[in-house]
Amino acid sequence: MNVEQNSESRRLAWLVACLVVFAWGVNFVLAKHALNQFSVGAFNFIRFGGMVALGWAVVAATGGPTTVAQEDRRRLMLVAVVGFCGYVFGFSVGLAYTSAFSASLLLALVPLWVAVFSAAVARKVPPATSLLALGLAAGGTALFVGTRTSVSLGWGDAISLVVAALYAAYLLLNRRLVDRYAPFTLTTYAVSIAAVPILLVTAVSLPRQDWAAVTLGGWLAMAWVIVGPVFVAWSVWNWVIRHLSPLQVAPLLFTVPITSGLTAWIFLNEEIALGQLVGTAAVLGGLVLNQRASRELASR
Repeated sequence: MNVEQNSESRRLAWLVACLVVFAWGVNFVLAKHALNQFSVGAFNFIRFGGMVALGWAVVAATGGPTTVAQEDRRRLMLVAVVGFCGYVFGFSVGLAYTSAFSASLLLALVPLWVAVFSAAVARKVPPATSLLALGLAAGGTALFVGTRTSVSLGWGDAISLVVAALYAAYLLLNRRLVDRYAPFTLTTYAVSIAAVPILLVTAVSLPRQDWAAVTLGGWLAMAWVIVGPVFVAWSVWNWVIRHLSPLQVAPLLFTVPITSGLTAWIFLNEEIALGQLVGTAAVLGGLVLNQRASRELASR
């Protein structure tokens, strides 16, 4: 019975992981829409302030705060700095200075960073099948985005590449904490720590923000980036990696540029070229191959 329950939990975790990654794909278009109306500083002040307020409201409604063990406090601090100061804040900076599709391509390289970091920690090279799967999916991602738009490296692209590495590090650092603390509690603690320096730094930009220029769509997009892609999605993602390892689920991030492209096609009437369909097939092939490699490793 325990084996059946574990199998059912893993299937549910894969389904939830797919839904979360889909939401992240949509987020590129919505976040870019918000950044077209808010300055980077105002965007992050409102976002982090909103996430902190939402987080503590959820914690209060679900039984109150939990004490963090002494041995976990340093890791929690690292998770806050790397994941929220580094990735969440850096994501908005990179996206502000590049296209959504260039950023989605570079951030889709997270699985490659996870494989590199995991291999470095374990001091061994990943299995050949895993490397082939990652290479196939990375190539498909590059083809998909490259067919749709030219990718010219600039400051935004360089920041996005570094941010991808920071998110990979966050996944690995956070793995031990998700087994000990409730997902929403863990996200609230981390975002609250990160919010202190970010709110101080970005507050100076508020008087310079053109508030009259922000449309209803801009505010709705802002509400989405507060609630959806980080606070809810990251909290749910914490639950996912209780059941699945970061190395298993990270390749799902290759689908983010595909979701971004389809979202732009639906809402912005942008065409999808043949190369993008080929890229989609390559990404899916990489994901299937990675799944087989993960099952083989688990059965050994």
